[in-house]
Amino acid sequence: MTSKCLLCQSTIIHELRPQEILAGKKLMPEYLCQRCRAEFQLIRKPCCPTCGRSGSIKQCQDCQMWQQQGYSNFQHQALFKYNTAMHDYFKRYKRYGDYHLRLVFQPYLLRALRHFSPPFIYVPSDFQHWQSRQFDPVWGLFSEIVKLTPALIKLPTTKAQAQKSRQERMQAPQFLQFNPQYTSVLQAQQITILDDIYTTGRTIFHVHDCLRQQGYTGKLVSLSLAR
Repeated sequence: MTSKCLLCQSTIIHELRPQEILAGKKLMPEYLCQRCRAEFQLIRKPCCPTCGRSGSIKQCQDCQMWQQQGYSNFQHQALFKYNTAMHDYFKRYKRYGDYHLRLVFQPYLLRALRHFSPPFIYVPSDFQHWQSRQFDPVWGLFSEIVKLTPALIKLPTTKAQAQKSRQERMQAPQFLQFNPQYTSVLQAQQITILDDIYTTGRTIFHVHDCLRQQGYTGKLVSLSLAR
């Protein structure tokens, strides 16, 4: 079984193991070669037990701050560190609009999502960004793996999150609205929030606020590709 690395275009050869042949399941193609894979860093322990921030044996300062602001019952998991390789990946995927790159991390996201339950709500792009890219980057990462519920609407902002300083991110006013067509998700015991990058946590907690204001009282957990 062969495929092409979407980052460097080298050929990837996957030799089927006996257990894979016997299982008779269709395998997900690999789109990340070993050389490119080595540039990305999985988040491993020790890390913040609440948000997955690397190097924090105990709860990190950001999570302590959020708890002091009343967000006492939350849990976030991120898969990779936001290093130089991940920065370059998102630059190609989001800024330059290379939609094929949505497939690069699908095997990792699929394995992680097995530990989460639906409904899956994602953080959307606003209409202006969707028009410029012609796709939603978070939808692209997750939509072929799980069924996504478009329960959130992102309002236009004067500056994209990626262009804001840390202080600007932390002070950003609410930019999400709940889509009333999807009130049925509010009956779920747990909702999983999906995003591409967790930086300060501000976006995730805007989602929390948006859902709580609609009367949701269940558990909220979240997952992102990078932290």
